[in-house]
Amino acid sequence: MDEHIDYEKIFTPQGMLGHVSKNPNLDFLMNIFNIPRVYSVSGFGTWNVGQHTMAVAFLALYWSAFNSYAPEKRDRLVTLALVHDAHEAVIGDILPFFKTAAVKEAIETIQNDIMGAFSIEEDQALHDELKLLDMMGFLYEISQSSPKGIDPSKRKLIKQMHARQEEEILAYAERVQIGQKKVNDFLKQMKL
Repeated sequence: MDEHIDYEKIFTPQGMLGHVSKNPNLDFLMNIFNIPRVYSVSGFGTWNVGQHTMAVAFLALYWSAFNSYAPEKRDRLVTLALVHDAHEAVIGDILPFFKTAAVKEAIETIQNDIMGAFSIEEDQALHDELKLLDMMGFLYEISQSSPKGIDPSKRKLIKQMHARQEEEILAYAERVQIGQKKVNDFLKQMKL
């Protein structure tokens, strides 16, 4: 049996995944607010995928203003930010390390189905910026973390995670040729 077909037969509260992903209703999409972020599952913070999605969309607005983007480019970037993790409404948030080739293929198919339902096409010109904003959204999530208990080592660990995420953002910016100075200036402006 085709593996692609297997996951399409998964039940969701809105119906079979194969149908719902191609015809997502509002309940299906709003489920992102019920899906915990992996960062939360691992014991840090309390964020859900919906909060992360909104943070990335708001960062897209700030980034667009920072770069003086035309309204069309701004709107495109914000739309892509709003749907960038729509697939997680049904599969949850999965650490990249655990995304096997088969899982990645299923995720991509579900994501493409959802985007296709709204006639949203992937935009390679904005792909790198969207990934950068996604990483910044996680940086913001880390900055909103509160250590549990009075153990000072937990606060130190959160600071280390924040520093590492900031380093990863700057390394990614360099790799995709988005100016590190520009990214640094934006992070400072956003107080991240």
